Amino acid sequence: MRALFFRLGVDRAVLLTLFARGWGVGAGLLTIGFVTRFLSPELQGFYYTFYSLIALQVFAELGLNFAIVQFSSHEMAHLTWAPDGTVTGDPGAKRRLQSLLSFAVTWFGVAAVLLVAVLGPAGVRFFARASAAAGGTSVAVPWLLLVVFSAANLLVNAFAALLEGCGRVAETVLLRLFQSVAATLGIWAMLGAGGRLYAVAASSSMMTLVGAAWLLLRHRAFYRDLLAHPRTLPGMSWRRELWPFQWRIAVSFTSGYMLTQLFNPLLLSLRGPAEAGRMGLSLQVLSAMNGAAIAWITTKAPTYGQLIAKGQTQALKALFGRGVAQSFAFLVLSMFSVWSMLLYLSTTGSKYAMRVLPLPLFSLLCLAGLGNHFVMAQAAYLRAHKQEPFMWLSIANGFATAALAIPLVSLWGAGGAVIAYTCTALLIGFGGGTFVFLRKRRQWDTQRAEPTAS
Repeated sequence: MRALFFRLGVDRAVLLTLFARGWGVGAGLLTIGFVTRFLSPELQGFYYTFYSLIALQVFAELGLNFAIVQFSSHEMAHLTWAPDGTVTGDPGAKRRLQSLLSFAVTWFGVAAVLLVAVLGPAGVRFFARASAAAGGTSVAVPWLLLVVFSAANLLVNAFAALLEGCGRVAETVLLRLFQSVAATLGIWAMLGAGGRLYAVAASSSMMTLVGAAWLLLRHRAFYRDLLAHPRTLPGMSWRRELWPFQWRIAVSFTSGYMLTQLFNPLLLSLRGPAEAGRMGLSLQVLSAMNGAAIAWITTKAPTYGQLIAKGQTQALKALFGRGVAQSFAFLVLSMFSVWSMLLYLSTTGSKYAMRVLPLPLFSLLCLAGLGNHFVMAQAAYLRAHKQEPFMWLSIANGFATAALAIPLVSLWGAGGAVIAYTCTALLIGFGGGTFVFLRKRRQWDTQRAEPTAS
């Protein structure tokens, strides 16, 4: 069994991630049943639009969590884990790791306050107009609760990102699995009790509480030791080192919001909550499949950073190549399985088939998902170098998607959204991303070879 897992590239982190994604898919199917049973088609639209709007917290994060993973992985090339759960080694690397944590706590503390102050009232106003058109559904209180718990979760995610970057990938995957289980149980319990849209707030609260408890109970020694480390040596400079990378990641991530999260609010405003619900559920299924497949890449991101810091380019390429082949095969198999299930539901006239997009539109979404998978893998490889060559491509992709979606959604509803998404994902995302990836990898390989040749 170990030999088979090795050939498939399934280590402990990947296995836990797949288990977590498997739980997410299975629980997601049950959640669909709960949503369709306890929420009307209109409330389903509000349900998924809640998630789309709360994703605006990407503007508060500004790519810092991703930067934390990359920069801490490079420092861990000079540090090792001790049996007592702390890190030991180069004092300078540990000091830089400490300064990274201190900055993250400050950043996300301010971001949490701003998220509540800005996104809370803005969401109340947006949903007030939509709920009036849908018969006066009350959404203000569950929305505000969701914002408050999401703001608190920003700090939890920052601590988890540092742990992941320090090589504890399996630990953070297990944490997210427990968070997912707790959040899903919260949704089921609230929907079953008649809480309706409060289910989204229950999900966020469970994620925050479980995450905070896990980190405090299991890794308190790591954070306490790191914060108590002497500050005599110079720390990591946010302005000179972190920010040049972070702001590019931030632009890419915020532009990426246009690729998926724009559609639900747009459909809710222009076509009503029922159609927004179908689009939201279809995108959630696609995201679950891509999230499981990309585990072969994302769980190796800290390893990529350490290999780059040590100059082991060939090992990096071999590890990345295997990961791409394995993840793509898993994604194709997953998409075929889901597509077959939807075909069966539609041919049998199941009511659940009416809660997702028609099969031709879902097929187009899958095609776009395949292109996006390659882009995510290429981005992980390039960003492990503490650079972000995809920034301008992400901007172009995001704005092109928005520019196409607005008129096409007005004309064809969800069909227009799918067309906009697929066209930009394949032409700009996959086509442009592959060009940038090959060019930058060739450029960096040449730069590494020049000192050796001289």
